[in-house]
Parts: sequence; C-alpha cells; structure tokens
Amino acid sequence: MSERSDRVDDLGRAYAGSQLQLQIWVNRQPDELSRRVVDALPSLASLNPRLHWVSPLEREKFVEYQDRAFLRALELESLDPQLKRFWPRGGPVWDALAAVEIGGDPAPRGVVLVEAKSYPNEIYGPGCQASPRSRKKIETALRKTKSWLGVPKNIDWTGPLYQSANRLAHLYFFREEVSIPAWLVNVYFLDDPDSPTTREKWRVGLRQVKAELGLANIDVPHAAELFLEARKRRELVGERSAVGNYIALAALATVALAVLTAGAWYARRRWLG
Repeated sequence: MSERSDRVDDLGRAYAGSQLQLQIWVNRQPDELSRRVVDALPSLASLNPRLHWVSPLEREKFVEYQDRAFLRALELESLDPQLKRFWPRGGPVWDALAAVEIGGDPAPRGVVLVEAKSYPNEIYGPGCQASPRSRKKIETALRKTKSWLGVPKNIDWTGPLYQSANRLAHLYFFREEVSIPAWLVNVYFLDDPDSPTTREKWRVGLRQVKAELGLANIDVPHAAELFLEARKRRELVGERSAVGNYIALAALATVALAVLTAGAWYARRRWLG
C-alpha cells in the first residue's frame, strides 16, 4: 500500500495533482469514469462489462495498492505466487483499480489498471532502482513484454520511462502469463489547476514518450489513453454554504449557552447550600 505523506490530509485526500483528480473521479463520478474507460477500449466495450472501482476509495482513506495487496483488492490473491515469479516485491503502486464483470456474470473476470498524470514531465522518473537480484527478474519481464509488443530489444526500458514500462509489463503479465482479461488505461488530465496542460501539449509530450519507448508505430493491445477534465478539490472535500455555516454556528452557540446555564445553576445551588 502507499504511505501517507504531506501530499494528503489525515483522511487521505490529496491536496493537488493527478492523485487528487483521480480520487475525485473514482469517488464522485464513478459511473461517468466507467463509461469513458469502456468507450476508450473497444476490446472491453464488446464484452458488455460492468466496472467496480476498488481503489482509491474514500472509505479506505484512498489507499493505493501494490504487490499482493492489489491482487487482493481485485479478488485475485491466488495469483500472488505467479506474480512473485514474474516481478519482485515493490512493484507498481496502482493509481486506480477496477474489477470487471463480463456479460452480467457477477464474479470478477477481468481487471482495469490505471496510471494517471497531470502533465507530461510527470511521466518521467529516476529509472529502475532495484537491487541486482531484483533487476535481473525485472529485465526478464521487460524483455518478454517488449517481444510481445514488437519493441526492438535495444530500447532501454529501465531509464526515465521505467514506470511506463513496468505498467506495460503488468498488462503482459495478466494477459499472457495468467490469462486474465486485463486493460491498461493511461489517464491524462486536462488543465489541472496545479499544472495546466492542454490537449495539444499532451499530444506533443506523448509523441515523445512513445518514441522513447519504441512504441511510435505500435498500438498497444488492450490499452488506451483517456483524457479527463480536471475538477476542483471542493468536489472531494465538500464546502458548506452560507446557510450551512449559519446553522452550524447557531448550533454551537446553543450548546455553549446550555453549558453556561447549567454551570450558573450549579454554582447558585452550592451558594444557597
């Protein structure tokens, strides 16, 4: 699970950025988010799916899951041994996860994996920081994934775009290693107040990202780019109206008056003996 930090309040609510935006969409607009995800993925839409968002949920303080915990959230914990063989501990922390019902069957039969960003440079990172032993397993998984996608072997996936690469590797894991229907959605927020990015800026930035990953002329199967409008934090935390504030203050004043009255009565009774 992800840890609490100065990026979130005591209830796990993010203050800004893609983390906040996805919290809003998953918890305040889940049906609309599901509709847009399905519309962006023809191979999912054809299955008459129903999505159940399992993270980040408000009732769980917006926890984001990784490793065995993300499988458990998707009711796929039995796959943990296979995941351990494929990828070392300390794998991706998923921005959002959804279990997928297919064709009206209530049992989860697929998964949607979500990675979200608010601006192009957020896609880049420090690269793979794994130990030599773990790195060997990672490089094997990345090599299999590149072969699956048709990416040239000489393209380095352990550098600044390692995060994007390991998300693709987990799509490969579900689809090819354990035969679970899975879809990867890269969410890009438009005009996030914290880092405004237009669709055109995204287009230019993503073209560069794809070129560096060796994906410029490759359509990743069962994956999609989804552009979502950024929303205000007050949609997540709520805000009182003037009337609501007046009512709250009036209630507080009533309680305070009652306490003072009770105190005065008790003092007078003691004085009278």
